[in-house]
Amino acid sequence: MNRLLMVATLLLAALVALSAQPVAEKQEVKVLVLGMFEVGENKGDFAGEFQHFYEAYFDGAASYELNSLPLTLYVNEEGIAGAVAGMGKAQASATLTTILGDPRFDFSQTYIVISGCAGMSPERGTLGDVVIADELVDFELGHAWKESDNPEGSSSLFLRSSGYDRSGYIKLNKELADWAYALTKDTVLFDDKAAQVYRANYGSAEAQEKPSVQMGVSVTGDSYWHGKGSSLHADVVTQAYGAGTYMVTQMEDNAFGVAAMNADKLDRLIVVRDVVNYDQPYPTQTVLESLDASSGAFSMGMKNGFAVASKIINTLAGNWDAYGPSTPRNQ
Repeated sequence: MNRLLMVATLLLAALVALSAQPVAEKQEVKVLVLGMFEVGENKGDFAGEFQHFYEAYFDGAASYELNSLPLTLYVNEEGIAGAVAGMGKAQASATLTTILGDPRFDFSQTYIVISGCAGMSPERGTLGDVVIADELVDFELGHAWKESDNPEGSSSLFLRSSGYDRSGYIKLNKELADWAYALTKDTVLFDDKAAQVYRANYGSAEAQEKPSVQMGVSVTGDSYWHGKGSSLHADVVTQAYGAGTYMVTQMEDNAFGVAAMNADKLDRLIVVRDVVNYDQPYPTQTVLESLDASSGAFSMGMKNGFAVASKIINTLAGNWDAYGPSTPRNQ
């Protein structure tokens, strides 16, 4: 009996000692920035989507391996986090879901900034443009068929299905998108001589275009589609949802939108896409030739995307007393 009493006393003392220890405080993440790929190393070489952010925010910052996913999350002392998310809808969604579910961090007020490259119709803008998305449309979700199978009298190759609407058509926080656009619309963007030469292949009007910040719909497709017909189809899909004007095409944004929605973070998702190629060949060029060509816009696109996204990140993190509790609005 005495021995049982002694054991019970020791256990009680151990529990009291454990309860007296301070609980490890979760690290607050103010802004999470995600690129989709890096070309080589995270610093010091040819920059992909993440390198400029790594060099500005994460060189020397703490790093964390996340489960078995092939990614590393970096978090600096200012509460800015970043990672290479991976390409395509499946990887993008899995990455963001895993990050937001990590119990070591406090994501309760986190803004998610997506910064990556995209394609664009030459009728909507030019190489080097940066587009802030206000709506996301999935290029593939719905009913679609080949032109050879199109029923007589049908003017469309796509039929919207409301069962896909939750992930097929995502409206972002318009007030936040408007604020981000107003904040960055006058950002001085880079241009490139090689891109200027390439633009001229698309006509005299396009040759005069200069990079600028725009706003509109970001269209997501797992397939890296290319061509005038596919570009027109993006308009068809966007119009089927009653969305705004298709501005850029990429491979992940709807997946990020769904993951953010599932985590109740959609109102703090900001999508920034820089244009590094046109979504179709120029008049005397084939699709394959266009896919194989260099537009001269990749490096300047990475710089322009960073210039816009970093201004958003710095403003949010630098005014946290105001923007932590509530999202900013364009005045």
